Amino acid sequence: MKTIRSKITLTYILLSLVVVSLLGFVLSYEIEKYFYQRLLSQLQTEAATIDETLKDSIRHGESLQRSVAHLHTLSSTSKFRITLIDASGRVLFESWVADSLIPALENHADRKEVVQAREAGAGSDRRHSKSTGEDLVYVALRVNRQQYEGSIFPELGFVRVAVSLREVTEAVGEIRLNVFGAATIVLLVMTIVSQFLAYRISKPLIEISEAVRDIKAGNLNRRLPIRSDDEIGRLAELINSMTETVRDDIEQLKKLERVRSEFLGNVSHELRTPIFSLKGFLETLLDGALDDKNVNRSFVERAYNHASRLDSLLSDLIDISRIESGEMKMSFRYFDITAYLRHLADDLTHEASKKNQTLTLNMPSKEVVVYGDKERLTQALGNILDNAIKYSQAGATIIVSVVENEETVSISVSDSGPGISAEHLPRVFERFYRVDKTRSRDVGGTGLGLAITKHIVEAHGSKIGIESEVGKGTTFSFDLKK
Repeated sequence: MKTIRSKITLTYILLSLVVVSLLGFVLSYEIEKYFYQRLLSQLQTEAATIDETLKDSIRHGESLQRSVAHLHTLSSTSKFRITLIDASGRVLFESWVADSLIPALENHADRKEVVQAREAGAGSDRRHSKSTGEDLVYVALRVNRQQYEGSIFPELGFVRVAVSLREVTEAVGEIRLNVFGAATIVLLVMTIVSQFLAYRISKPLIEISEAVRDIKAGNLNRRLPIRSDDEIGRLAELINSMTETVRDDIEQLKKLERVRSEFLGNVSHELRTPIFSLKGFLETLLDGALDDKNVNRSFVERAYNHASRLDSLLSDLIDISRIESGEMKMSFRYFDITAYLRHLADDLTHEASKKNQTLTLNMPSKEVVVYGDKERLTQALGNILDNAIKYSQAGATIIVSVVENEETVSISVSDSGPGISAEHLPRVFERFYRVDKTRSRDVGGTGLGLAITKHIVEAHGSKIGIESEVGKGTTFSFDLKK
């Protein structure tokens, strides 16, 4: 004969099973839906970026070989599969397939994402790829063919970007395992609690049901109140822990997505200094130095060196983008800081001369050896000097100073710009923080330069300092080990 307690116990066990299962399935469904939608959004952004990159290549007159190499580099860096398709469905470029095999690829005119893009401008699909043997998600974007007429891809009709679902599937699977593992523990606790506290269980179950509704609605910040230290209290704590684990996993994935989306911004900012120098040499050649046998070869060689450095900086910027995870790689060696700074100043002199500014080096005439990563220091000092040139008035003097100490060498950059008020100083090294948002956008910049500079200096075991007075200028300084 079943007792009331056994009936209540069985009832609440069944109810708990329903609630926890609903929570698990809702969380799993919402998480997978969220990941997939964010992935589609990311692929759409990437396809649009590739379209703009190709248009930029056309404007700069890049060759087919250079454009294809750039697409391969972009695909390898981002792990995206990039496909260029003409209006009839013929594949013009495929980053995951050897160039010699592209003519043998099937016509893509009937692919779902291409059909949708032809009709609506953009389309997507999720299917198994025969060529790669993986499940992929595809996004296709219809391009304006008139803008590609007479270019390296005159027949281009669609840009398609795809990525493997393996990482998303693994992440969702791991979260599901955590959810259902926690659900099993919850059910076990509920079985024990219901045998002794059948009456008192009703209220916590109501709270659990309300929490599930909130979580189903997307409120992962909902927490159950812990009213006691018994099984019911532990049950509420386990549900809170399970929800917090899921929320933390989602936040981590959002952080990774933000890092990825900021990558292009980092690239544009970090390439600015060498591009300025490259343009400076080329402009000098175009202004007449090309016919001057005394300097033309030297200028061409230096311009070529900067162009080569632009190519290598792409892989270096990947390491910079990993600053948040502490994976930034450094290459330390001993070098003469005085010769290094003379070379850096030479590269920036042309840009400063446009505003009739003077770059002055205040340092010992002898060799001063320091220990550091020259490439990273070029980025750090380049960012500081770039800002000094931009924000200082015409005719200003920018001073780079070197002071040799017993165990360190102090380096400082002083300008006579507008200065920074005291309330802004603690935040100038934050990513995207701008003291004067309107003027900062007028002169260019992504807002990442000083943040990257701070991390590079700290990677050298130093701290970057800043002193500024409104109306008089700003000084940045840091030390390097000898």
